[in-house]
Formats: sequence, C-alpha cells, structure tokens
Amino acid sequence: MRHRAGAGVDRPRAGTRTKRVPGDDAVTGVELVEVTRRDLRTGDEIVESVHMGHLVVTGPGGQVRAALGDPERPTLVRSAAKPFQALACLQLLGDLGRDLGDDEIAVAWSSHRAEPRHLEAVRRLLARSGTSDDALTCPVAVGEHDPSGTATRVRRDCSGKHALFALAGRTLGVSGDDLLDPDGPLQRRILASTDEHIGPVQGLAVDGCGAPAVQVPLAGLARGFAMLAADDQGGRIRAAGFAHPGLVGGEGRAESALLEKGIVAKPGAEGVFGAGAVDASGDPVGIAIKIVDGSARGAATAAVGALQALGLVAPGVWSAPAPTGGGRPVGQVRSAASVRGFAARAG
Repeated sequence: MRHRAGAGVDRPRAGTRTKRVPGDDAVTGVELVEVTRRDLRTGDEIVESVHMGHLVVTGPGGQVRAALGDPERPTLVRSAAKPFQALACLQLLGDLGRDLGDDEIAVAWSSHRAEPRHLEAVRRLLARSGTSDDALTCPVAVGEHDPSGTATRVRRDCSGKHALFALAGRTLGVSGDDLLDPDGPLQRRILASTDEHIGPVQGLAVDGCGAPAVQVPLAGLARGFAMLAADDQGGRIRAAGFAHPGLVGGEGRAESALLEKGIVAKPGAEGVFGAGAVDASGDPVGIAIKIVDGSARGAATAAVGALQALGLVAPGVWSAPAPTGGGRPVGQVRSAASVRGFAARAG
C-alpha cells in the first residue's frame, strides 16, 4: 500500500528512533540575529534574546564561499522548496504551460497572505484545470490577511502550489489525493527534480499543507537559489517573481521586498530562508539559512543582513517589526555581528 503524504496521523512506530543531525556541533548553531531593548538610565542596548542558526553562501560552480555553523546541515526546507516544485510542474506541462501568466506562476510558488490579489490569481490557475476551490488538496485556513474570515482551501498559504499540482497532474491523469502521493507519478517527478536542483534528498516528511517535504543539505538549497537567480532554466520562475513580488509573499513580507530589488527569495516554515542573486561581477550567489529555534523573523533578518553585508541589497530594504514598549519602538531586531561582518568571510 502506498503511503500518502497527507494521510493519517504521524505517530512513531515501535522500534523507530529520532533522526538526529549528524555532526551538528550546533544543536545550538551560531548567533545570527539579536533582539535588543534600550536601557532607560544609560541608553545602552540590552540584548534581550538571540536567534541561533546556520548560514551558508555559495558562489560560481556551487562552491561554498563562506558559512556560519554547518553548511551541510540536513534541513527540512519546507516552503523554500516551492520554486523548485513549480519548476518541475512547468517542465512537465511543457507547451501547455506556456500560456500561464506570470501572476499564476508567482502565486504557484508563494506562501501567500490570502490577500484579494492572491485569491484571484489562485482561482485563475484553478480554472485552467477545471478544479473547484473545494477540490484543492490543501487544508482549509483563514489566511493571514483576514484572520476573522471564513476558513477555505483557497485561503491556505499553499493553495497556489496545489492549484499548479492539479494542472500538472491532469497531464498524467492524476487528481485528488493521488496528487500528493510521494510514490505517485506527479510527486515522483517533482522529487526527482528537487533532488537534481537542491539535493541530495536525505529525508522525506509531510509538510503542513499535506505535500511531501524534503530534507536536503543547507548548501544544496543555496545552490538551488543561485541557479534560480542566474540560469536559463530558472528564468520563468525568476521572471514571475520579479514581475509580481507581492504575489509571492504579500504586504510586509521580506521575500516580496527582496524580489522588488531583483533578489530571488523564498522562506520556509521553521526558520528557513533561501535567496539567490547575481553579484556585480555577474557571478551567481546563493544564500540559505536555518534558524535553530524555527523563528521566521530570525531567518528573514539573517537573510537580509547577509545580503546587505555582501553588497547585494542596500540597507533599509526590509526589517522585522521592532520590539515595543508602551506602544512605541524600544529596540531592534537585527543581524548579529557575525552576519554583519560576513563579507570578509565570503570574499
């Protein structure tokens, strides 16, 4: 019997063991982000908390240029895999995918906020396969944009990906829950493509939306984003994100702010972030981050800080909301000194 990625409850079986990260002298990682408040008496900054993690930068040929922590850390990259899943679907669609608009492709690799523009783009993509909102293979959600709204499948942040799955699956005669079966024809092709671009795939779990979630070396994710930023095969994914940065994330999101500046960027759940760019010399640069405590603000802050340190974006592109006291800002969420001085390591 095939295991379906969204089926049942994930319970440990007798005799199984928890997979630990080999060689991770960092269950704690390296300090990448610090959160501060200011001392009322002295004006000095107090570091209230830190986010520890792993950060890797790759350059031409996929070589690791610099790293903080373990560059090969096995990582469940979660939604940071979406651009590569979308790429596999476009390759499968072939000529049938040429009519897709940039907006449809952008929302297909998004983790969106369920803003009206997101829902409209997802429904346009659904219409291409004749799939109804209720037939989407992701769970229902209310959406970040309007938490008081009705929970529906189309409002799920992964609905664009599942809409593209429905269209690509139609070419293989696959629909419904079979679209998410890791042993089914659609996911086998997607996993093979994922292995090629960000692998090797070292583990396979179930994502929050029910689709397969891959574990790969962190440096593999960085290499994949460098490919998306520079190679022809990543051209449609890249162009869609640059044309519609707000569809990939939404209001206030770091990935949308970076896409507006020509950086291919996508976060994943539990503190993952991937980014790709072309530097002033025309060389591809890939960045991948895993925050050990799973913080989204930590991952985005570290990514933006590393891109700034490398001279790939200017200061002020994006920052996490400041800590507040009495309703006003009283500190910062900022990249740590190790990240701010990253350019010297990566040169």
